[in-house]
Amino acid sequence: MKRIILILLAGTQLMAAANYSSMGQIRRSHAVDLRMTDYGASLGGKMQWRLLRDLHTGIHASWTFVSSGKEYTMTDPYTGYTYKLNTIHLDFVKTGISLKKHFFTGQLANTFAPYFSLQAGPVLAIDTDNDVWANISRYRDATLDLGFYTHFCFGVDFMMEKRNTFTVALGYEVNRFSDPIDEEMQKRNWSGASLILNYGKYF
Repeated sequence: MKRIILILLAGTQLMAAANYSSMGQIRRSHAVDLRMTDYGASLGGKMQWRLLRDLHTGIHASWTFVSSGKEYTMTDPYTGYTYKLNTIHLDFVKTGISLKKHFFTGQLANTFAPYFSLQAGPVLAIDTDNDVWANISRYRDATLDLGFYTHFCFGVDFMMEKRNTFTVALGYEVNRFSDPIDEEMQKRNWSGASLILNYGKYF
């Protein structure tokens, strides 16, 4: 009897998933979040849930490796090997909540859904030794600073086979701190445009 109930529940869920015609209608999704910004690159993940017909809420977490373009090339005269060295050693760890508004839900025949999203939450800056030769040990004496970030973007969610999802978006992100961050840059406001790629699954 238990097996029959489980099979019926699983079948119902699969049929419901098959009835989705737009990402704006899905109940839940999980995705890997990749971002390139003016000040660095990040890797993270997110989960989102449906609130209303075309409105989703979610949580997001990521680790950003800040470069800010402060990079130069050095060539070893003995080996001829070229090194790319970054003079900024700074990481941002973020977590926050998001709201996503889909447009044209139920009006487009295709399996894509344009949207606008707003994210916000705390950001932890891990400021480490700026020595260009520093390795993983640079985290030992890192300075920690807590700030706040906001991010908004316009993008498109795509439905794919086997309940996979793909998202591409363009946005702008602002990270604010009460004290200057990084001994070289001495900035309180780290902001810039962002390119966002997500790949995940919907349920």
